[in-house]
Amino acid sequence: MIKAQLEPNPAFTKRLASRARNLATAHATNRLLTRRNDPRHWRLASLLWPSFREDN
Repeated sequence: MIKAQLEPNPAFTKRLASRARNLATAHATNRLLTRRNDPRHWRLASLLWPSFREDN
């Protein structure tokens, strides 16, 4: 059996939390704009590709 010892990596945790926050924000904004029948939800790059932000 293979055993592994993992050490906590705060940088990885921070990046993962940032990506999750970006996805959640984009999802909530997209839902709001869709509910309001606002066509910007198809035009805003930050909503179409939330993972391709500079801070990720």
